[in-house]
Amino acid sequence: MKVRTFFFSAIVAVMPLMMTSCDPKDDDNTGSSATPVDVTKVVGEYQGYTLANSNYFQDNFTPNESVSITKNEDNTVKVVLTSNTWGASTIDVAKVTYDGSRYTVNGNGTCVMMGMGGSERTYDCSLTSDIASTADATFSVSLPALMGGTTIVFKPGRGSTGYYVADNYRGDIAVSVSGENYLTLNDTVVKLKGETGDKVSITIPEVGVPMGSQTITIPTTTFQGISVTTTDYTNFIIPEQQVSITVGTTNFSGTLTGSVTDGVLALTYNLTPGSMPMPITFTFTQSAKK
Repeated sequence: MKVRTFFFSAIVAVMPLMMTSCDPKDDDNTGSSATPVDVTKVVGEYQGYTLANSNYFQDNFTPNESVSITKNEDNTVKVVLTSNTWGASTIDVAKVTYDGSRYTVNGNGTCVMMGMGGSERTYDCSLTSDIASTADATFSVSLPALMGGTTIVFKPGRGSTGYYVADNYRGDIAVSVSGENYLTLNDTVVKLKGETGDKVSITIPEVGVPMGSQTITIPTTTFQGISVTTTDYTNFIIPEQQVSITVGTTNFSGTLTGSVTDGVLALTYNLTPGSMPMPITFTFTQSAKK
């Protein structure tokens, strides 16, 4: 009994030492227990764009955004995301870690944005980020109390050209075959949604085209992966590209081309049903500048 008592007493006495020796310290923002992280590697000004998502919208795009990171005295950093849409999100104390190739910067703070009538609204926010350089980084700010939960993602650079032309455009669609006008649909909506890689998806409305004793109906259709080019981020070209849809057993194939100039969409798409010798041409003209 004395031997057992002595044995357990020895274990209890040694346990604090064992726990101390197995508890690596990371209070000084270190990548390991011995090597502090060089937080100056992430310090700087990041220029880019934001995409915001919530239960009410997806990929809400804002260009010309910025993130500023400065070093604190305790080897943490201060991060400020400044947005033309979402105000200023400030994380006064963010911790930096390094895995040998990329840095993470995480912390909690507040977001201040303008409300109705010029009043300020303040929301709690949290930041997670992944950084290799000022040109290769992702910052994600989460605001749980804003519109049931909103996430703002900042990335460096211009962003996809598709995001710049994303909108709902209202106007008229003229339908013609071999230059002969068949009908005009007034007050229609063509929807452009931004995609990554300088692309956009284009949703066209349903159109019924009377052809003799029958009507050819083109249903509401979304063409995905449509390329968009620009040289000045003000005027955009949708170069001619192949499109196709299938209605029942009939394939409609053709081309689509257009432009967005100073916010005004012009779009033409040609669709040939089956073995029909000539295409049906649809020309969208925006009724007014947004």
